[in-house]
Amino acid sequence: MKKLRIVTDSSAHLTQEERTSLGISVVPLRLRLGRKTYKEAVELKSDAFFNRLQTIKTLPVSYPAVLQDFIDTYYRLSQETDEILSIHISSKLTDTANVARMAAATLRGHTRITVIDSETLDRGLGMVVKCAAEAAMEGATYNEVSRLVRGIIPSIFLSFFVDDLSYLKRDGRIRDSQALLGTMLGIKPLVEIREGDLIVMEKVRDRIDMIEKLYNFISEFAYLKEIALLQNNNQQDATQLLEQLEATYPDVPIFTDRYGPTLASFIGPSAVGVVVREDF
Repeated sequence: MKKLRIVTDSSAHLTQEERTSLGISVVPLRLRLGRKTYKEAVELKSDAFFNRLQTIKTLPVSYPAVLQDFIDTYYRLSQETDEILSIHISSKLTDTANVARMAAATLRGHTRITVIDSETLDRGLGMVVKCAAEAAMEGATYNEVSRLVRGIIPSIFLSFFVDDLSYLKRDGRIRDSQALLGTMLGIKPLVEIREGDLIVMEKVRDRIDMIEKLYNFISEFAYLKEIALLQNNNQQDATQLLEQLEATYPDVPIFTDRYGPTLASFIGPSAVGVVVREDF
């Protein structure tokens, strides 16, 4: 049999080159826009998602992947390998990891499949998956890659300023009165991933203060391995923060891009933030 294979879901922010060169299999999550539900990145690409979001009145909703999609992916890979590591979006945000475990049970006794909850999403999940796939490509064993992944997960940190408070209100992360007052005053809450869930930490009104808060968030880490700067409709703020980061951390890789639809379904289409991976 061939070497260990890596599976993830479409919430993982990976480039096409990373997915292809590292042999990463991706199972699509589902996104509901209006009355229709689509498979992310299969039936609805990122650009189409954000364009369509401007034309509907209801907020998008993220759903777990379909069980059969996992079964099909695992079965296909079982023809090539007898070891699969499946790494997924935080179970505090969707039930995808549990769906993956149900699918894995259908191949019990035939293929060794371990499902891991990454406790993060978007480029945070992408960082974990990329490290696992690189190690597998280099010949690391199943147990070695599994230990590596479990070690990396606590070193991933995500922090975003949210512009549209209706998403946080819908999910119960802020009260109706807070959303109303925040919208009136132009307040932007900072959300972070804590124990796999998105938690509102603090709020700012000034965009300069917002950039400073994100910069200070990153500067708290003594040993940076990599940084991701993600935004949508906030190019000016992102550029200003990027210039500061490049000047301060010239040797640290900085990934820049628009964040994906799944994350947008939790924080809205007009946020800016960072994902940090600390060296461990």
